Amino acid sequence: MAASGWIRPPASDQPSGSSCQVPDLSSRAERLRILLIDDNPDDRALVERELRLRIPGVSVSHVSDAGALDQALAAGQFDVAVTDYRLRWTLGTDVLRAIKQRYPNTPVVMFTGSGNEEVAVEAMKEGLDDYITKTPKHYPRVPYAVLGCFERVHNRLRLQESLAREKLAKARLEIALQSARMGTWQYDVQTGELAFSDEIGPMLGHGAGFVHATVDEALAQVHPADGERVRAAWAGAVERDAAFAIEARVLGADARTRWLALSGKAVGDGTGTRRIVVGTARDVTPEVEAKEAQRAQQEELQAVLDVLPVGVAISHDPQISEITVSPYFCGLLGIAPGTNIAQVLPQGDGRQPYQYFRGGQPLDPADWPIRAAARQGSPVRGEELEVRFDDGRALTILVNAAPLLDRQAMVRGAVAAIMDVSALKSVQRELEGANRQKTEFLSVLAHELRNPMAAISYSVEMLRHIATPDAINKARDVIGRQTAHMRKLLDDLLDLSRITHNRIDLFLKPLDLRRVIEHAYESTRALLEQQRHRIAFALPEMPLTVLGDEVRLTQVLSNLLNNAAKFTPAGGTITVAGAADGRFIAIEVTDNGTGIHPSELEHVFEMFVQGKGKASGGVPGLGIGLAIVRRLVELHGGTVQAFSQGPGSGTTFRIRLPRVDDEEATQSMSGALDAGKGGRLLVADDNTDAADLLGAVLAMEGYPVEVAYDGEAAIELAGRWRPDLMLLDIGMPRATGLDVARWIRAQEWGRDVVLVAITGWGQQEDRRATKEAGFDVHLVKPVSPSEIVALIGQHLGSRQRDALPAPDERV
Repeated sequence: MAASGWIRPPASDQPSGSSCQVPDLSSRAERLRILLIDDNPDDRALVERELRLRIPGVSVSHVSDAGALDQALAAGQFDVAVTDYRLRWTLGTDVLRAIKQRYPNTPVVMFTGSGNEEVAVEAMKEGLDDYITKTPKHYPRVPYAVLGCFERVHNRLRLQESLAREKLAKARLEIALQSARMGTWQYDVQTGELAFSDEIGPMLGHGAGFVHATVDEALAQVHPADGERVRAAWAGAVERDAAFAIEARVLGADARTRWLALSGKAVGDGTGTRRIVVGTARDVTPEVEAKEAQRAQQEELQAVLDVLPVGVAISHDPQISEITVSPYFCGLLGIAPGTNIAQVLPQGDGRQPYQYFRGGQPLDPADWPIRAAARQGSPVRGEELEVRFDDGRALTILVNAAPLLDRQAMVRGAVAAIMDVSALKSVQRELEGANRQKTEFLSVLAHELRNPMAAISYSVEMLRHIATPDAINKARDVIGRQTAHMRKLLDDLLDLSRITHNRIDLFLKPLDLRRVIEHAYESTRALLEQQRHRIAFALPEMPLTVLGDEVRLTQVLSNLLNNAAKFTPAGGTITVAGAADGRFIAIEVTDNGTGIHPSELEHVFEMFVQGKGKASGGVPGLGIGLAIVRRLVELHGGTVQAFSQGPGSGTTFRIRLPRVDDEEATQSMSGALDAGKGGRLLVADDNTDAADLLGAVLAMEGYPVEVAYDGEAAIELAGRWRPDLMLLDIGMPRATGLDVARWIRAQEWGRDVVLVAITGWGQQEDRRATKEAGFDVHLVKPVSPSEIVALIGQHLGSRQRDALPAPDERV
């Protein structure tokens, strides 16, 4: 419904006293539709004439009976209704009610000559828009009443629609502010008045509805770190009408620190006399904390990637046409950061600086794990590739790749992680080599143990059938030689175990290596003579003094002489030379035997490594002698090296040990000689043969010795004998060696007794048990008599000099 754009008639044409004033409309509007209800056709004609005369383009519909009225009301195609009061079929007030019931906003004008003031009042109560008395002079008033009422209603409707829209906009704004947890504020620049919405108070740690008295009070709650930024933004809004949007911390009255998103802009009141700064505030603490947590998480993830030896590659397109990589990946492949490795990386000759291989075959770029994962839509795990570089280097990498999927589970890219496993592969090869060496060693050990056992078995069988003196002597010699060989094998194995577990105990004193060489020669003399080797010594007349363990250094020289004898053909020549070399003593053992290939010189000192084995035509042995040599020399602070020109050219082993000054050596040796061989010994072992033989050996060394064969006998004899040193087996009947040690330590006189455990048990818990029982030294059987004699001399001599090592240093 619209009725705008009508032309105002001249003022002289407007009748006075009309209740509807014609609006001043200057533009043409759509056609106005009038419903004219009157049972008098003459009256309808007169009204229509006036309407058409005053209202251009008007449309008039006539209603003269009840049926026409019903049809018109049903159609509703009219903008204004003009009705008489007294109609043949009804009253005008009933028509008014019918129209207003259906079309409450449609204006209705009553033009009647049969009404009165009472009718007019009643009709006005029912919603009548205008009332005109039907007289000849009043006909011209009808058009103006129609236009005035129509415009009044139309304006009222527009106002209602405007108010409705404003109300809706306000409701939407309130909902938006509530949803965003946002509050509003305003500041009157002229009056200094500050206003907050109810939501802002809690953001500042106050109650709802709180308002700061002044702007300075509000700014005082801003965190000092953000105060300068907020004051600058506020000054820009107040002084230069500059809009601002800023995030800042506020110190709440409830002692909580919050992040607020603040915005503001200066606006006028429309009169040009007042300026107001309006804005919003929102608590963004959760968002800021979430961003900070995300930043920290990203930083931690980056730190993890930086620390982990893993390279990461990622592509964000399903075709994997662009691949970016992490810094570690770049460093591993030697490419510049930011390089797209999906493209060929040309060098001077147009080739890539590296190439991938799988199983020794070049890998096509289309089959890279990252592309395979994108193509298959599933992860690729544990792909082992080799990277070969143009400069000859090579890497072994382990690759895992997985596709990146979108919300529709479609591939949108892929990611891959690589790890350099070159070192692991090298260790794996070393372990495989060590496993092969171990297998070969066990095979050699079985062979070496079976041979002497066979010889001993043959000798025993011969004694069963032949008991002549010659047969007995021959069997005795065979059994003695083979037993010595087996003891040597067992000694080497035990030394290997001690070296592996770092349990070698050295009893250091100044030694002349010339004497050590002499002892080593005596221990290997039988083998040298058997092989008809010629041995020569090139030693100086002056002492070659070092600080060392005589037993262990003798073992070192014996192993080198044995090695030279085994790998030199019968009738060869072996030379032992020694000299002082600055602060070191150098000893060289040279043979003219089979020699060593230069590439194998460093490997000869490794465990289970030896020359051609006896099973393949070589010499007997376990291949651990030189490994023991190197470890013992290193424990003395020295070095050992092998030199050879190759197979058939012989070999030289050179040992260098720290030299001891003559004055220091003289004082140490003098102290040791002054100590002499003093002290009473007690040997206890339930193996009577072993106990008696060890006692006899020690007695021949000049020590007073007593022997017991069980624990209780050892306790009883110790109580009477009061020994200075006791050699105790652990697994004895009636009382164990541990029980004997505890009893000795419980006696006042037994606190200074040196207790030495000689047992077949050598595990860590066994050593811990002997230490807790009070033993000073733990030896594992078999132990050579020379080692025991040296140990006794070291401990008893040291004790007499009041320099006995602490028990935890000797066990």
